[in-house]
Amino acid sequence: MALIGKIRNNFWFVLLLLGFALAAFILMDIDNAGNQGGIGPKQIVGEIAGTKIDYRDFQKAETALYSGGDNFAGKTGAWNYFVEKAIIDKQAESIGLNVSVPELMELQFGNNLSPVIQNYFRNRQTNQVDMQQLLNVKQSIESGDRLNPDFEMKWIELQKQIIKTSKQDKLSNLVSKAIYTPNFVAERAGINTSTKATFDYVKIPFSNIPDNGIEVKNSDLDAYIANNSTLYTNDEETRVLDYLVLNVYPTANDSAKVFADLAGRSETFKNKAIGTEDSIYTINNEGFYSPFYSATDKLTGSIKSNVSTMNIGDVYGPYIDKGAYFLAKLVGKSVVPDSVSASHILRSVTDGNVAQLLAANKIIDSLENVVRSGKTSFADLAKEYSQDPGSGTKGGDLGTFAQGTMVPEFNKACFINSKNGGYYRVTTQFGVHWIKVKNRIFNNRDPKYKMAFIRSVILPSEDTQNALYEKADQINTENRTLETLKTAIAGQSNMSIESSSPLKSNDFVVGNLGSGETSREMVKWAFDDEIAAGKVSGSIYTFTDPVNYFNSKYVITGLNRINSAGLAKADDVRASIEATVKNELKGKKLASQISGSDLEAIAGQHNGSYDTASDVLFSASGVTGLGNEPKVLAAAFTLAEGGVSKPIIGNTGVYIIKTTAKTEGAIPSNVLSQKRQLNNSNRNRVGYGLMNSLKKLFKPTDNRSKYF
Repeated sequence: MALIGKIRNNFWFVLLLLGFALAAFILMDIDNAGNQGGIGPKQIVGEIAGTKIDYRDFQKAETALYSGGDNFAGKTGAWNYFVEKAIIDKQAESIGLNVSVPELMELQFGNNLSPVIQNYFRNRQTNQVDMQQLLNVKQSIESGDRLNPDFEMKWIELQKQIIKTSKQDKLSNLVSKAIYTPNFVAERAGINTSTKATFDYVKIPFSNIPDNGIEVKNSDLDAYIANNSTLYTNDEETRVLDYLVLNVYPTANDSAKVFADLAGRSETFKNKAIGTEDSIYTINNEGFYSPFYSATDKLTGSIKSNVSTMNIGDVYGPYIDKGAYFLAKLVGKSVVPDSVSASHILRSVTDGNVAQLLAANKIIDSLENVVRSGKTSFADLAKEYSQDPGSGTKGGDLGTFAQGTMVPEFNKACFINSKNGGYYRVTTQFGVHWIKVKNRIFNNRDPKYKMAFIRSVILPSEDTQNALYEKADQINTENRTLETLKTAIAGQSNMSIESSSPLKSNDFVVGNLGSGETSREMVKWAFDDEIAAGKVSGSIYTFTDPVNYFNSKYVITGLNRINSAGLAKADDVRASIEATVKNELKGKKLASQISGSDLEAIAGQHNGSYDTASDVLFSASGVTGLGNEPKVLAAAFTLAEGGVSKPIIGNTGVYIIKTTAKTEGAIPSNVLSQKRQLNNSNRNRVGYGLMNSLKKLFKPTDNRSKYF
């Protein structure tokens, strides 16, 4: 009986296990069918640590957990999840780490919720986990009710993530707990934080040698790349695109049509009744109805200088502002305070709950009677009865706030027809408020204006979009190489070719064009094995305005170069390192011209500056007046007192320094605290560092670009 009871209590988990088993059976059946002429063999998106990532599994996880945002960012999220899961599963299996059934239940529904559950069930308004929603899921599973099929798929994927995250946390904890800081390390770290040096220095800037006085050869670049190989070694092949952007702008004719259309609606707008019909009309005409009174300096466009001459009900425009034509209607004019200081008592009401609303008003009635009797102050009642956690403990005090800070009903009570010391009751989305207006503050007594607006964005017409597309198509047809394309647009002030950063095969962002399907298509074209450097794509790539959904730009692109995997070639990175290498060459030339140890004399001979850096800490990353010059600081602490350095080629010039004083730091009195701090710092880096190290160790095979 005990066993039967245990099964009954955990029946939800049995159901899920059966679901997993059934899913495995079905997938196995599909695989067998594929091998017998059905849907075909498995499509493998990637492989890592001996685990193959099946296309269908990838799609399910992406759809369940990463849909709803940027499509390609979702694919990146799904890929990272599968890669990390494969690595974690392999490591966990080798050392016997797992997640038990009771532990999984606790992570899903208990007091120790998994971060996965916390994030998925978080209420975005309160930033708290929606425990009721989570409880509903648990009850549905325990009662054997069928979940929504989409949610059921998401729940299964969530479980996989919970298990993966728990295993990963355990593995990270095992490694982090093994990190230990010996006493001598903590002592040395403490000494370093108080070790100081004072030194004189001469700086001879690189600019003393003109740029045209130095030639940077490929051999110079190659030497720099070799000396910095970790920075300039490509893990995989990259490709660089050059692209010409033709932006689609509205013509004068497009603008005139928008103006005429909006002008035709002016009389209709004027005749709409204020506060009812005209507010609806604004919504239906891409406009808005201001719930607040605005000073003239808060208005934009030409309405700003014309509103003071208008009568209530008048319509002004069309006028142009921020890429659109507007009609503005004056619906209110009043002298209202610029800010108000107030307190309130809130009784919370769930939206639509009539019983709660009646109860809240009844409590406010009682509080009003108490305040009128003089028995208790408003502030004391707020501390006891207000359900606003922010102001309740402060006696209901909301401080001083401007118009628009509070919701419209609250704002109206405080700013319109209110008086100092007045009490007002309003109901908002949060509940019933009893407000005490303490002080109405006026910067001046100029009137403020309540406005309604309708607008029409000035967009390129279809004819304009089509005309520019034809122009782009003609340019593309006549120029099939980057060389001829650059020649064709030379001298045209409104056309220039831009270059992307080196792109990887799975990238979906190109230069400043942003992310998305079109950028992804450009990357896919660049990685076609039959495309040679210098060739221009036969396609015109169309980008759509994300707000107004018109064709905002047409892009002609060509393949600039292919950067092979391994150590970068000079031509591939010349643009990014040439200035640095040129400064190094300038530094060597300047250093060869310096002799002697008299710093002031050296400064005079080479047009340099002479200065002193005092009490510089060993742990300093930069020094006022000197900037970020780690080689200079290293020399300052290496030299003996009175020692003069050889010329040092720094980041911004050549330096010669003389260490005039050094103070060795003391062993800290709180070595245990220092050890604890170092331990925590190192352990906090484990989670990120461990996974990156394991990814480098296992080197995933990535086939995503074949499918997406």
